This record gives sequence, C-alpha cells and structure tokens, in this order.
Amino acid sequence: MQEIEDLSIGGSLRFTGPVKFKRIDLAGSLNIDGSAEGKSLEISGSGKISGQVKVDSIVVSGSLKIGGSLECKDLEISGAAEIGRGLKSGKLEVSGKIEAENIEATRIELSGKMSATEIMAQEIEIDKDSRIKGTIICGTINIGKGGEVEDVFADSVNIEKDTDCGTIECNVINVEKYSDIKEIRYVKTAKISPNANVGRVTKIEKLSRNVPN
Repeated sequence: MQEIEDLSIGGSLRFTGPVKFKRIDLAGSLNIDGSAEGKSLEISGSGKISGQVKVDSIVVSGSLKIGGSLECKDLEISGAAEIGRGLKSGKLEVSGKIEAENIEATRIELSGKMSATEIMAQEIEIDKDSRIKGTIICGTINIGKGGEVEDVFADSVNIEKDTDCGTIECNVINVEKYSDIKEIRYVKTAKISPNANVGRVTKIEKLSRNVPN
C-alpha cells in the first residue's frame, strides 16, 4: 500500500493502488489503478480511480470517475462525478451532475442532475429546474419549481408548481398548481391543487415499500 500525507497535484500523476492518503488537492490529472482511502479529496482537475474509494470528505468542481463503489461522510459536487457501483454518503450536495448504480445518503440537496437505479435518503431537497432519474425512496422530499423526477416512495411529499413527476406513493402529499403527475397513491392525506394535472389519485391502506420516517 502506498501512503501519502499531503499532496497537491498541478500536473499529471499515476499511482498503483491501494493508496492511503490524508489529503489530496488535485488541479491537474490523477489516475489511481486500484482502491483508495483517505481523509480529504478536493478535485478541480480530473480524477480517475479504478477501484473502491473510502474518503471522509470529497469536493468535486472538476471531474471524478470511480470504477468501484464510493463511501464518504460528506460529498459536494459542482462538477461531474461518475460512480461505477454504489454511493453511500452522509450529506450529499450536487449542483453539477452525478451518476451512480445506487445512491444512499442521509440528506440530499440537489440543484443539478442525478441519475441512479435507486436513490435512498432520509431527506431530499430538489431545487428549481433540477432532475433525478431513477426510483426515489425517502422520508421527506420537496420537489422545487420545474423539477423532474420519476417514481417516488416517501413518507411526506411536497411538490411545487410546474413539476413533472411519475408515480408518487406516500403517506402525506401536497401538490401545487400546474404540476404534471402520472399517478398519486396516498395513505393519509392528499392536498392537490385543482390546477394540477394528475392522471390518477388512489387512497391506499399502506405503502408498498418501506420508507424512512
């Protein structure tokens, strides 16, 4: 295993993993053939890691591509990140673009684009004109004006105006005007604006998926 204390990269560098580091500040190009583990990773350039990655804090304003899975406490992306396997994070903030096989986080704040087969979180905040591609399973979710999502399974859902949604299954839901929703299935209460376009509304006895609450 290669061990690194503190490294700033302005040019091009390649390592053969596994690599363990305290801090890497990347403004150039970094390629790690294998796994990596560390405390802090900041990328304003281009990073590529072929294996699994476990880092406490990651900030990406450039581009990051990981072939394996990623586990971190805090992840902030204003650039682009592509995770070949699953992503597990505490707080996840995305103002750029992220793609992963599956995403699991405590809290997600999105003001960009997100794509995964399944997205799981306690709380999800989707900002204006942001998009999520994939099935969402969460405790609470707010979908901002002009936001786009596919199917959602949640405890509590708030949908602001001009949104585009697939099927929503939840305990409680509030829908503002001009939203376009394929179907709503709710357990407790549904407050829907008369100016919203909802294909079908059904009251159900219980949710078909377990959700955080």
